[in-house]
Amino acid sequence: MRQNLDAAEERARLAAADLLAAASQVIALHSMRPEDVRDDVDAAVLSRRVTSYAPSWKLDDAWDDVDFASRARAEVGSISATVSASAPEPGDEVLAAEAEVIGRLDVLAAECERRARVLRW
Repeated sequence: MRQNLDAAEERARLAAADLLAAASQVIALHSMRPEDVRDDVDAAVLSRRVTSYAPSWKLDDAWDDVDFASRARAEVGSISATVSASAPEPGDEVLAAEAEVIGRLDVLAAECERRARVLRW
């Protein structure tokens, strides 16, 4: 069961890091100013943002997602510290507790993955 717990923890960590990267990219693209333009790609991004009806909701969502990813990373760290600090003896209660922790980590990972997909769409 410990292997499943480690896999769930790693998935949640990676999903939170991916969400943070996706949100940071959206924020960078939507916060670009004319003085930040370094090449033709930056100029095209800035021009499209100024001349089109690009959704501005993404920027607000990206800031919310940065907060969510930060909280998710903190929760995963807290769960990891709690699990590694306890040295449980084998039993049904331990298996139930580990299943509950794995479930929570899976929920965090799934929500981070969903939010990152929405930002990239």
